[in-house]
Amino acid sequence: MSRVTHLVRALALAGVTSALAASAFATVTVKDGLGNTLATGVTAFDENETGSGVLKGTGGAVPIVGALQDYLYQANVVSFTGATAPALNGSFAAGGYEVTVSAHVQLQVTSVTSVGAGYVATFKAVGGTAALYYDSKVEGGVKSDTASGNGFDDGHLFGIFNVMPGGVSAFYSPSAGVGIGTAGFNFQVLGAVDSNYLTSSSGPITGMNFTSNQSLPVGTSATTSFHNNVSNNFGDLFPTFAVGNNDLLLKVDGSTTFTTAVPEPSSYSLLLAGLGVFGFLARRRRRA
Repeated sequence: MSRVTHLVRALALAGVTSALAASAFATVTVKDGLGNTLATGVTAFDENETGSGVLKGTGGAVPIVGALQDYLYQANVVSFTGATAPALNGSFAAGGYEVTVSAHVQLQVTSVTSVGAGYVATFKAVGGTAALYYDSKVEGGVKSDTASGNGFDDGHLFGIFNVMPGGVSAFYSPSAGVGIGTAGFNFQVLGAVDSNYLTSSSGPITGMNFTSNQSLPVGTSATTSFHNNVSNNFGDLFPTFAVGNNDLLLKVDGSTTFTTAVPEPSSYSLLLAGLGVFGFLARRRRRA
């Protein structure tokens, strides 16, 4: 493994690990909004390797430290890790459904290091939003399509999350049009996740963690637009963006996990105090 690959992975892992320490990992149950359970014991949403990302207006130029860049992402979920879901991504007409992830995150360039004829750049999140959608024949949207960008932000919007500042994204480009990278960002729920579609036995879902691998050339992730909500049946959270010649398209293979709140320190104190009382009572019973 190259020194650059080690660097990219270490930077992303540091950002993900530090953020995960502030919350508790959650196993979730996916539902269809009609009272039916689709999958239980889900530990992650595995998103399609044909997921698309774009850095708006960068044109593939070498990043500049301190510059702000808008990053868009969209993908459908291909599997629920830890569970089986036969109808996932099946034909809507035949009772199939899909779950999609869309995001618009503002990044700031934190460092740029020359490596041969290329560079390694790192980024942090400074703002943005991510959303989860459930779609089926009942919901009335269209199936997502990578090439056109249609259908990734329609159907039923069941969760909105604001990005938590920080995280780490690193990208290595040895030459124009070629590159690899990884990213880890954490999001905090805005309002509440719709429990008719997603729940956790450990409590209300408070956040989600997104990690991904990114690469160039874009290959099967090529798209002409982002957040193209053609049905508009549940409102349009993200403005549609048509990809232009001055935008950097990326192939993005993502994964999403969920979190519930960690008890406050005072709760830990009460818990420890309670355990102390139980221990005292147990000792008394043994002595009696």
